[in-house]
Amino acid sequence: MNNITNYRELLIEKQRLTLLLEERKMSLQTAFEEVKEKLKPLTQIMNVVGKLSFKDTGNPLLNAGVSIGVNLLFKNVLLRNTGWIAKLLLPAMVKNYLSHETEQTTGFFNKIKRFLNTQLKQHLQA
Repeated sequence: MNNITNYRELLIEKQRLTLLLEERKMSLQTAFEEVKEKLKPLTQIMNVVGKLSFKDTGNPLLNAGVSIGVNLLFKNVLLRNTGWIAKLLLPAMVKNYLSHETEQTTGFFNKIKRFLNTQLKQHLQA
């Protein structure tokens, strides 16, 4: 640190410190963005786990329809030859996930269509 002897030197020092502060802020922001980018896969995984774990209660009528459809499709068709644990856990997780996906209406029916098409292709190949 320099000894400041007059007002002009004080203004120069203030300007230098302001520039140094801005530089540090920018480097901190860059480091924060890098950390955020590295943690993006983890946040996506946590998002999916959260959707599988908890049901969205925003639209009870839609959730009831999803629940009935999943029970019919999964328990009676897809999981009819599996053990009781799979029959208990998988439909519950699918209901929870779909309760979140139905709230996001964009592309929901396209997702169902793709899922049913892949299931149909698998059953036709078998």
